[in-house]
Amino acid sequence: MTTIDRDIAAPVAAERSASLVLNAEVMADLDDGRLTLIASTDPTQADLAEVTPDRLHELVAAAHAKLDDITRLANEYEARENLRAIIAEHGLELDEVDTVPGFHCFYGEFTNGKKVVAVPRGQDPITRLDEVVRLLHRQGYTS
Repeated sequence: MTTIDRDIAAPVAAERSASLVLNAEVMADLDDGRLTLIASTDPTQADLAEVTPDRLHELVAAAHAKLDDITRLANEYEARENLRAIIAEHGLELDEVDTVPGFHCFYGEFTNGKKVVAVPRGQDPITRLDEVVRLLHRQGYTS
């Protein structure tokens, strides 16, 4: 068992980021007034170019996927912080353990008064929070 304190809801790389840039515009040509659809996915607009509506739809679909990544990043961070608060609030220790498939989490109280929640090593942080909250409710804890 490994007692977790600093990275309570592993797994996570030391740093992770996601960013999104998508600019689109309908421009009027200064010479003839013709409308042109342009787009860029570069913060400096170095790739600014005329695009077809189909290409812009592809860029928008890719942007939605990036937004999903950004949302996931926020949700994982929120799960880690919420789990940290719950563990602290109830005076528990969280231990990561190597387990067998199907193990979600386990609660144990030791004769010395130590209260431990054991979780699988590498468990997804959102799943980990859900499993620990469900387990603690079954144990009579409320948050």
